[in-house]
Amino acid sequence: MEFSFTKNIGVACLSLALSMSVQAGVFSTYEEDGALFRSDLNSQISAPTLAKFDKNLSSKDAVLYNLEKARLLQVNHQYEESADVYKKAFELLEKQNNRAKVSVSRLGFKALSMLSNDSIVPYDVPPYEQVLAHISQAKNYIFLKDSEAASVEMRIAQRIQREIEIDHEKELEKKSAKASKNEPSNPALENVDEAFAGLNTIAGKIKNTYQNAYAFYMAANLWEAVGESNDALVDYKKAYELQPDTNLAKDVQRLDRSPVRGKGAVPVIVFIEQGIVPKKIENKLALPMPNGIMNIAFATYEPSTYVNPESLNIKLGNKAQRSFVLNDIGALAVKDLKEKMVGTVTSQILRATTKYAAQQQLGQQLGSLGQLAGNLMNIATERADLRAWSTLPSNTQIARFDVAPGKHNLQIFGKRANSEPVSLDVAANQTVFVYVNDVNERITTSISTISY
Repeated sequence: MEFSFTKNIGVACLSLALSMSVQAGVFSTYEEDGALFRSDLNSQISAPTLAKFDKNLSSKDAVLYNLEKARLLQVNHQYEESADVYKKAFELLEKQNNRAKVSVSRLGFKALSMLSNDSIVPYDVPPYEQVLAHISQAKNYIFLKDSEAASVEMRIAQRIQREIEIDHEKELEKKSAKASKNEPSNPALENVDEAFAGLNTIAGKIKNTYQNAYAFYMAANLWEAVGESNDALVDYKKAYELQPDTNLAKDVQRLDRSPVRGKGAVPVIVFIEQGIVPKKIENKLALPMPNGIMNIAFATYEPSTYVNPESLNIKLGNKAQRSFVLNDIGALAVKDLKEKMVGTVTSQILRATTKYAAQQQLGQQLGSLGQLAGNLMNIATERADLRAWSTLPSNTQIARFDVAPGKHNLQIFGKRANSEPVSLDVAANQTVFVYVNDVNERITTSISTISY
């Protein structure tokens, strides 16, 4: 008996999905890998983690695994190694960003994902993660005493932020145009809103997903350290607009009054990266179909894994102060996911419809056995895409001191851990950068300087 192409598409596509799904890991999620990487933050990188990297640094998700590895190396104070891995990630990102939007390979992945799930498509790094990657690389260069390379990374981060802002404005225009047409709402989307209800408070902690006060503040301090006072003032002001803290206001006022740095005091800027971004989890929603129920799976965040920022007590010589929050990256990640929710669920509904059609065709061609096989395949492959840069900090904080040249003892105190005391020997012509990692109940510090 001969079948037309239309009748055979269910069997052919399902067979293709099954064969490639096994290779692509469609039946698993990124949850296990992310948990492994998070457990290694602020400690020696374990053998299982290194093996996982070796296995995946050439995979379709190589960008993501390179970002994870670079982050772990940096928190482990291996700055040169981290910088090299970030370079590899950026090379992959550049290829990804410069590739034509419509390519044969990506269309193939997208078509296959309609019969499996989005995990089969190569990981597309969200713009906010790209910003954080370039900030992190700038930090590597500061420790490697290459302020010029650090400046380049800072400017790339700012360019990406501007591009995100423009894209966000365009998206708002589209949403406004749709709203003006009074199109009926999708009941499925209303149910999804309920699934995100516990995250609304978290998402509301930040103004937007396209501007990062931490990026602007780090850049401002770098510009000031190398004598670019005008650029520093601009970025201090941008940071203050996003996070109107009195401490940031002091930085703006200081440069407004005198763009030339005084000779008496040495600035010591403490940058703190605390906690870990919330954990992505799977949520399922049942959709009524003509002959039953079809489930769609989508990613959300587990609210209990969100870490509320906790200020640290910082003592430097005879001075002491508490850090203040500059950017809530955990809230940023949640807000970004919420903003993409409509598009994600709409795509999932389309996938569910496609899978249902393929299942019906199998039933027509192979009877009850085909119907059962199609149903089992749908259940097995319907998994949420839980990929994300899982080792990012939950929030960033800062503190600034102006001290006299000479030796000073530095120590940082948290609720669950304290850092080891560190002795600073600062010169009059320096800016001191202190980077602190407060994660997994351990506080570690690193110190670098820029001379002018």
